[in-house]
Amino acid sequence: MASPLKSLAVAVDRFDTQGLATTTETPTALTIAALGPAEAQALTPLLAALSWPWGIVDSAGEIADLAALTADYAPFIVTVEKPIINGALPVVTLCGLRAFLLEERSDPVWHVANLTTPFATMATDFRPWGTMEIFSPAAPTKSPRELVRENNIPPHAPADVRIWMLRGPASKEQWAEAVFQAFADLSAQALMRALAGEIKADGSLHFKGPPLTQLSRPRNGAAKELNLQGYNDLRDAAAWVYENGVEAERRHGLFTAELGATHPRVAIAPLAFRRTASNVLQGARLAYQLSLSDLTREAIKAQGDLRKAVADDTAKLADNTRQIATSVAAALATCVGLIVTLPRWLNPV
Repeated sequence: MASPLKSLAVAVDRFDTQGLATTTETPTALTIAALGPAEAQALTPLLAALSWPWGIVDSAGEIADLAALTADYAPFIVTVEKPIINGALPVVTLCGLRAFLLEERSDPVWHVANLTTPFATMATDFRPWGTMEIFSPAAPTKSPRELVRENNIPPHAPADVRIWMLRGPASKEQWAEAVFQAFADLSAQALMRALAGEIKADGSLHFKGPPLTQLSRPRNGAAKELNLQGYNDLRDAAAWVYENGVEAERRHGLFTAELGATHPRVAIAPLAFRRTASNVLQGARLAYQLSLSDLTREAIKAQGDLRKAVADDTAKLADNTRQIATSVAAALATCVGLIVTLPRWLNPV
């Protein structure tokens, strides 16, 4: 049997999806507005079982009589006070989850009411409500806003890629959950933007190639269009590009160039990434390894040139030293000869 909290979360999400309510969630409160009498009556026993502070008002803003939740007093507004969880962000609804994600909140741990299978990104741990685990965010890396060209205000590229990037591939169990699907949909859009070479004003993604490749603006439903394997390929690509902040700029350039050169036959961003992300990543990795080999050869050549220059300078120094020693010896011999002959000059016979 579902807990009162999970039952409440499911009910509110259903009303929100069906357009039967308007949900607003903050870190401390949950507000469910535009409720009809049937929806209000359905929520009251769930709220009573939850034992959180809550209240309901009618269309006139007056405290509603729970025994008289009729159309005459509709619509109703329910306000719920959420408990404080030390060191964690409490999330009740999918609407709240999406809003918090779009804010790119920095809370390291999120307790999600309707989540069964936990998952973690490089910056955030998403856990079922009430479970406690130790979590350490990954070190900061290069921001996509430093690598992706755009003139949009506000920028479309994410400020921090870590919150969108899973620590490992998504599993089938995670993929089957509504909470994870809500995360994956926004995550997919953010990661595609983070891997673009340029984002235009209309949100389209450009990759320099050559040839220049343009993909459509990432949109809601991107995760479903990618499917599980495509999403994991996208995640792997983002992880490779951004795992090393020092090398992120070079890797990003190689990936965008490789995707442009691959020139996917479809312009819809999720479909293009689903078909090409794995091959593009392999090509970018190969180009990266070759660039490292070139750097190694250049380093070896430079080291050899340096050794030759040092050897030449050492030989010249030794030759100069020998010449100086010879000159000094000749000068000493001359001086000794002069000293020996000097008494004869002073006392001639």
